[in-house]
Amino acid sequence: MRNRVLLAVGFVLAASMPAMAQDADWARYVDPQFGFSADLPYGAFEPLAEDGSGGLTLGEVGGSGQISIYGGDANGLTLDLFAERLTSGNEVRSITYRAEGNSWFVLSGFYEPETGGEPLIFYTKVLLSADRQTFSAFEISYDVEEKARYDRLVDRIEDSFTRPRPS
Repeated sequence: MRNRVLLAVGFVLAASMPAMAQDADWARYVDPQFGFSADLPYGAFEPLAEDGSGGLTLGEVGGSGQISIYGGDANGLTLDLFAERLTSGNEVRSITYRAEGNSWFVLSGFYEPETGGEPLIFYTKVLLSADRQTFSAFEISYDVEEKARYDRLVDRIEDSFTRPRPS
C-alpha cells in the first residue's frame, strides 16, 4: 500500500512539473578543456552558433531563454572582483540575490537585453577550481513571466554543475 501511495505522489509531482523540465532530453555536458560539467536540457534547448570562445550556449526552442556554460583562466581574480566584472556591464539593471562561499558565488537579478525590450531574469553561478587558477560558470536568462517554468530547470543544472579541474 505504501508503495502505491509513493508511486501516486510521484505521478502527481511529475504531472505538475513545468513542461520544459519534463520534455527536455537531459544529457551531461563535459567541457573538453577545463573538465567541468553539468546536465543540460537538450531537446527543449539547442546549440546556438559557435563563437569560437569555448563553452556552449543553448537557445530555447520556440522561446527566448538562453543557457551559457563556460570556463577559463581565473587570472588571480578574487571572487569579489570576478562578481564586480560580471555586474559592471551596461545591461545589468539590478542584482536581487547574491550568495557566496569560499570558492563560489551566485548572482541573480535583471538585465536589459542587448536588442532592447523587457528586462530578463538572469541567474549566474561561478565555481573556482581547487587551486583557484581556473573557473567554470553557467548563466541562464529568461523572460520574467517564465520564472515559474524555469525554477526547476535552474535547480537541475545547478545541482549537477561541477567545478573545473585544477590547472
